[in-house]
Amino acid sequence: MIMHSTAVKSRDKYWIHTIIYFLLTFGFRYVPFDGISSFGMSILGVFIGLLYGWTFIGFIWPSMMSIFALGLCGFFKTPQDAFASAFSNHLVIFMLLVLVFTAFCEKSGINRKMSCWFLSRKCLVGRPWTFTLMVLIGSFVVSFLVDGNAVVFLVWNLLYSIFEETGYKKGERYPAFLCAGVAITAVLSFGCKPWCNVCILAIGALESSSRGALTLDYLTFMAVTIPLCLLFVVAYFLVMKYVFRPDVSKLMNLSDEYLESMRRELKLNSKEKIAAVALVVFMALMLIPNLMLGDAGALGMLGRFNFLSAVAVVLIALCVMRLEGRPVLDFDHCARDGIHWNVFWITAAAIPVSAAVSSDAAGITAWLASVMSSSLEGTSVVAFLILFSLIINVATQFTHNVSLVLIAVPIGYQVSQMLGLNPVALTVLVIIAAACAYATPAASTCAAIMFSNVEWIGVRNAFKAGSFAVLAGLVFLFVFGFPVIGMVYGFGM
Repeated sequence: MIMHSTAVKSRDKYWIHTIIYFLLTFGFRYVPFDGISSFGMSILGVFIGLLYGWTFIGFIWPSMMSIFALGLCGFFKTPQDAFASAFSNHLVIFMLLVLVFTAFCEKSGINRKMSCWFLSRKCLVGRPWTFTLMVLIGSFVVSFLVDGNAVVFLVWNLLYSIFEETGYKKGERYPAFLCAGVAITAVLSFGCKPWCNVCILAIGALESSSRGALTLDYLTFMAVTIPLCLLFVVAYFLVMKYVFRPDVSKLMNLSDEYLESMRRELKLNSKEKIAAVALVVFMALMLIPNLMLGDAGALGMLGRFNFLSAVAVVLIALCVMRLEGRPVLDFDHCARDGIHWNVFWITAAAIPVSAAVSSDAAGITAWLASVMSSSLEGTSVVAFLILFSLIINVATQFTHNVSLVLIAVPIGYQVSQMLGLNPVALTVLVIIAAACAYATPAASTCAAIMFSNVEWIGVRNAFKAGSFAVLAGLVFLFVFGFPVIGMVYGFGM
């Protein structure tokens, strides 16, 4: 009877949320508002409805419906044009292919070998805080190279074995805050790799807002954001050591014999070696065009590569290569198990909706930017950047970081035009803020994974770890991040 009652309540909530979604998506245009036209309100309704659907219903059918709605409200001539625009975008195609590539890396076993390498160094024996820092940095590096969501579960499983070996139990403070730190560092890795969904959507929003005039140079972007995100990892480590101060004495029981057993498993087999080379080639093909000076011959060909070309070439090569008479990459298998359709549909819907929201015809971001710039009129550049970063950082804790970049980047572009700031620098700030999405379960997928681990972490510890990590990260951003971003990009136009 109780189960039946719960099912009925769940069903009723679903249909209530569904009705609200359709009212927002198709009824918002009838809300009178002087600052935005009826057409702009229609676009705003699609955007708000999409965010509501993602939050309370799911990702797939609200994404489909929102693309369809763009064709009905007049932004596209027909719904067919809306879907054609969504699926012809190179960023959507790239996301589809990179999901297959990361699935291949996971299935090859290279992810586990990389994680084990960081956790099995001889220098960790008898040094609890060195071990802690190595776990956090190792999680960050492996998450940067592959899929951070999968890495969280992988590293957690390795740590559970170490906790059992050293005598830690579920619910103790050290394993709780270390497991939380693994999820936090995985989120931070998304803030510095231009091929993740947050960066892809931010780049797409910047290109749409500037009508293709502006984009992010991958090499410069990573040169700035990788050190900053690593500083945020160090910031959490310092919080863990000096604020949380968990008991690390049991880690003295971690023997070199146990780590040696992990090191014996580090030898790569043929498929893992190929996967490792594929990772290196993929990143090289992405970064080499930024270093190319010639425009003829092989140099000219390499200079025309971008992230879509890089992942396509790597996947083609893996499909062509044979290992024991079979393709190295079983595309069907990796596509079946590796394509996270939620991520794919988020990207497919977010790009055309973001373009609609930031369009001149809608006038939404122009109005928001006008309100923001008038509210902050007379404020110094530094004060504005601090307020802007705080607003974005707080906002991303209560709405998925993917949703945040859809509206924050276009607003940042409009504000930069009014105040004479560099929109590329503001976009980098938005991406960094979106990478600090771990104070609540609504902030990001990795944050939701962290909060769901009630056995080893617990909701209270998850809130504590995420909140202190955000505060420490903001301090490091203001002290170190602003000078670095200002030096490389320049905040002024």
